[in-house]
Amino acid sequence: MNGEDRTRLDRIEEKIDKMAEAIISLARAEEKIHSLEEKTVTTWQSIDDLHVKFDDIEERLREAECILGEAKSTIATIVKFGWIVVGALVTGGVAALFMLFNIQV
Repeated sequence: MNGEDRTRLDRIEEKIDKMAEAIISLARAEEKIHSLEEKTVTTWQSIDDLHVKFDDIEERLREAECILGEAKSTIATIVKFGWIVVGALVTGGVAALFMLFNIQV
């Protein structure tokens, strides 16, 4: 082999080495893309799970609001009844005082 052929073979070898490096870089990039796709799928699944949880929490909140509304109504009724009892006791106490001192109205 003469020098010209050897130079030509060296250049071909360099080009093959560069192509091998490029192929390796492409393979690494493909692996990264595949990994990102898997992470994206996992992320979307997590988001879907959160949507389900939020829907469940929202439904529980609505039920709690209904129960709270009923409880407010019941408490208001109890307070009204309590005022009626207090009024009756005050009226009874005043009547007892009138009877005790024989006051005629």
